Amino acid sequence: MRVSKPGSLTRRGLIAAAAAAPLARPYIAHAEPIPLVLGTNGGEEYKTMYEAVYSGFEKKYNAKIVPVFADGATLLNKVIAEKANPSMDVSITYQGGWDIGKAEGVFERVDFKAIPNSDKIYEFMRDPDGYGPFCNFTAWGICYNKDEIKKPPLSFKDLWKPDYKGQLMVGGVYHWQIHIAAFAYAWTGDQSKTDVAFDKMKQLAPDLAGFYGLTSDAQSKFQQGIGNIATWYSRTVQRLNAAGVPLAFQTPEEGAFIYPISYQAVKGTKKLDLVEKLMGEMYNPEASVKLAELNGYIPGNREVKLPPKLAATMLTYDEVLKAHSWDWKLINDKQDAWLSRWNAEIRPLLKG
Repeated sequence: MRVSKPGSLTRRGLIAAAAAAPLARPYIAHAEPIPLVLGTNGGEEYKTMYEAVYSGFEKKYNAKIVPVFADGATLLNKVIAEKANPSMDVSITYQGGWDIGKAEGVFERVDFKAIPNSDKIYEFMRDPDGYGPFCNFTAWGICYNKDEIKKPPLSFKDLWKPDYKGQLMVGGVYHWQIHIAAFAYAWTGDQSKTDVAFDKMKQLAPDLAGFYGLTSDAQSKFQQGIGNIATWYSRTVQRLNAAGVPLAFQTPEEGAFIYPISYQAVKGTKKLDLVEKLMGEMYNPEASVKLAELNGYIPGNREVKLPPKLAATMLTYDEVLKAHSWDWKLINDKQDAWLSRWNAEIRPLLKG
């Protein structure tokens, strides 16, 4: 599998606050928590990440996460716009955003040896240029309501079958690009043959049950029975199962797509050491199990063993490694042109 990869040129120290002890009544004064401004998704994503990772990080390093909520594309645009005077220390990145940020010069290289537990992660997770490694990953394929769909689609091509008319939802904020690339690959074996993908989407769009935006929107549509199949992530299946929605994940015959996530230090942060500690907390064994349980993320720490009952509900690392990688360079180069075409040719045909 060819995986687009997300380490050590600079180091910065944090100044520890010292506490003086009165002679008559000795005590240890605790320094105020160090604020770390983090660009991140909000809602359920933040809630589960805080429970699994951020809360433990705060206690361990006397830190305080200060969240800036937005989707990944908006956060990336904010980092670029604030290049001369950044307001964030670190930002989550998706969909090849790490490559754009590196090209724009708005991310900081990290010291890989300073990232706790980083010696235990899989090699493909390291960034070859010394930037933040992948912290979490999941797979993108076909999700379906197993109570309603007894014979699920086994391939992306099956989504065009009459059996699934009015059952399928597609979507995701800024996810039209990955649909185009994935469907081009499914039908031609080449992500760049997007004319075929657009023609196929025009055939499919009128028969869709709906188009979802955020994960919460997809969850609501599943719960309301608006649709029973979606092109979606293995991790969201885990999360919705916990919420009582009986979903299952199907790896398409053409192969699922790996979907990595990274946290990137913003160029100019004065808290690089703390950012590196946050990255390392993603690989903490206890946090890794909690991330799998709450958010469906497959542990990046190769030494983590999930409890058997939990492991049985998730894709294995080996299964994920069989997935394809999106051609992020192609997507990043072409997405503006694709968006114009999507809005002109596909969007008018979609419901919801």
